[in-house]
Amino acid sequence: MLRIKPTSTDSFAKALAASEEYRLLIVDDERDILLTLHELFSPHYTVRTAESGAQALEIIKSGFVPQVILADQRMPGMSGTEFFAHIIELMPQTVRVVLTGYTDVQDLTDSINQGNVYRFLTKPWRNADLLEIIRLCFQHYYLSEEKVALTQALERLEYINNEKTEILSLVAHDLRSPLSTIQTTAEIITNGSAMGLTEERYQELGRQITTGTERMNRLIQNLLNAHALEEGKLALNFVRLEVAQTLSMLLTDFTPKAQTKNITIEYELEAATPITISVDEVWFYQIVENLVLNAVKYSPSGATVRVKAYTDAESAFIGIQDQGPGISEEDRTKLFQRFTKLDSRPTGGELSTGLGLSTVKKLVEKMNGRVWCESQVDIGATFILQFPIQTDESA
Repeated sequence: MLRIKPTSTDSFAKALAASEEYRLLIVDDERDILLTLHELFSPHYTVRTAESGAQALEIIKSGFVPQVILADQRMPGMSGTEFFAHIIELMPQTVRVVLTGYTDVQDLTDSINQGNVYRFLTKPWRNADLLEIIRLCFQHYYLSEEKVALTQALERLEYINNEKTEILSLVAHDLRSPLSTIQTTAEIITNGSAMGLTEERYQELGRQITTGTERMNRLIQNLLNAHALEEGKLALNFVRLEVAQTLSMLLTDFTPKAQTKNITIEYELEAATPITISVDEVWFYQIVENLVLNAVKYSPSGATVRVKAYTDAESAFIGIQDQGPGISEEDRTKLFQRFTKLDSRPTGGELSTGLGLSTVKKLVEKMNGRVWCESQVDIGATFILQFPIQTDESA
């Protein structure tokens, strides 16, 4: 709709060519001035007019979003300064212009401080000057929008760059330990005959290599899972699972790992009827495994990890409680972020990649659930999963 050809920057010309509509809002309590300005600008812009600040706010709330607003300063009920103060909250990017007769310095100061005004125009005006000034206001708006977009792009690039640096640092740190173990163990095996190693010792060294490769594989898999989730490429296959039966089976699988630290896993079901949820079976297993093994990881030898399933009217809950050091309030705010290392440390020197809980949170949310943590320092932490209950009607 704009017919005033831009004469300044190429970027503004592109912005004008790309946009479909250039919206100007004019606010003045003198109807003759509104009619004159509407006639002046309507051949070039989409123009709406209002006789008061309150009426202008109603126009905006009804869906008209101007890029430029031209408002009189001295109006009954709400001054131009007061009106622009409201506009800053609603549309901070809008270019604000005061149209006024010669007024006192205080009015101008208030307009700058409260209304963040871009330009002042005085009455009377020359039409050519007014047209050019408003054209420059639209140029300023689009250049500002372009600057915002560039700033956001730069922030995104900086985030990606920092993330890559964190990944490299994490991989270098967390792979170094198991690699060193595997290398040392392999050298011992290579020289085993000269050292007179027994068959039992060979088996122990083999288990050490297996443990090291499992650690590295878990780190790599966590990285791949996190990347797939971020890219939206992780497909889920939803099935209906009966919670009690599934948890009983899973916890049986986890018991041997808990016994290596002399930790007991207790399971409690608080539900009068079977609890059915709709989840991806494979990833549900991975989520529960992650949380249970974390509870084992952070609990001391001889402790008990308690797993409890219960319901309310609409949801199924699974709580996994450890007897570890607990998680501070500060750490809980960053608990589910990627690449986060918390103050708490595993009690048996287990590997912690900083990726597991962020992946858990994304997976749970993709399965229409929630996960959160309740904790007291020096007492322990409880991670709680919540999923919608599936009834016969919701099948």
